[in-house]
Amino acid sequence: MGRYKGFGGTHTKNKQYKKARKTARRGKDIDQVWDDVQPDKIEKASKHDIDPELPGLGQFYCVHCAKYFVAQSDLDTHLTGKKHKRRVKDLKVKPYTVEDSQLPIDNGKKLRPTPTPMIEDNTDISTTSTAAAASTSV
Repeated sequence: MGRYKGFGGTHTKNKQYKKARKTARRGKDIDQVWDDVQPDKIEKASKHDIDPELPGLGQFYCVHCAKYFVAQSDLDTHLTGKKHKRRVKDLKVKPYTVEDSQLPIDNGKKLRPTPTPMIEDNTDISTTSTAAAASTSV
């Protein structure tokens, strides 16, 4: 007969799975952070006004990870951590974007050969064949 599958599934009690799927506290993606880290925008992204809604009133912010911290000591601890270092390493290379995926690939092979343009000659075939016949008969 098998097991009753009315309630529950494979991930119903897995807290880690639920936490990973939440979107309420979702951070910025790597391509959005890469835009913030560019030299012309990094000063604007690192300076924030006082906001009572954010942790630490929004004064302690890691631009690379897009995270707010309660105190400067927490930010300093984060800057020496593995997650921050991994994120900085990932941001050294431009992230893959939709525009990159739409570029044509040129790997040396032509999947469809391009049609060769027809050579257009202004001389008339009938005049050339009669001229050739006249020169051979003389």
